[in-house]
Amino acid sequence: MELFTLTACLMVIVVLLNNSPGHMQQNGDTFAKTTELVLACQAGDKQAFNRLVLLYQTRIYNLALNYVKTPEEAKDLAQDIFVTAYRSLPSLREATKFSAWLNQLTINHCRNRYRKLQRRGYFTSTSTDDIVVPALLSTDTPEGNLERDERISLVRTAIAALPEAEKEIIILRDLQDLSYEEISATLELPLGTVKSKLNRARHTLKNKIKHLLSTP
Repeated sequence: MELFTLTACLMVIVVLLNNSPGHMQQNGDTFAKTTELVLACQAGDKQAFNRLVLLYQTRIYNLALNYVKTPEEAKDLAQDIFVTAYRSLPSLREATKFSAWLNQLTINHCRNRYRKLQRRGYFTSTSTDDIVVPALLSTDTPEGNLERDERISLVRTAIAALPEAEKEIIILRDLQDLSYEEISATLELPLGTVKSKLNRARHTLKNKIKHLLSTP
């Protein structure tokens, strides 16, 4: 398999992300609907929160899955996140900031659960194949399928080897497709810092892939 450039590496993750079932753009309609539901929920409408869960559950589940690796753990973590969100929602002062608020809450839960599982040695028995990378579309030939699987496996292994902070920003931007502004709000970092950290993380990822390709 030929050596990946940084662009080719990210194409495996980013370009095909648009075909992933978990992909959700925060467009104007979603933003307006979210704000309306948050306000209704804060006014005591419990059904409004159920609709918020339906709107965001795939995104939160996929983010959790990138941290804890297995569907069972991810479902449990996502449930805990939404329970906390329901209890904490009355304290959210600006309904228009719900998405960033939920992202931040999710990241905090994911970090805590990841560290807890790591202390238990959970990840020593978890294959890097469990890391969630959006699957490539099926190809028409066995050779194409083999190349697809090799590239996905390579990217999974490289992401797993990243330092925690770099892995996190790759997950948020290149797997979850959050905007720079959303990541800035989620991680409470200046926009310029987000961009510089992401550039460093992508550079590290490229070097990890180069190293993996050069290893017999």
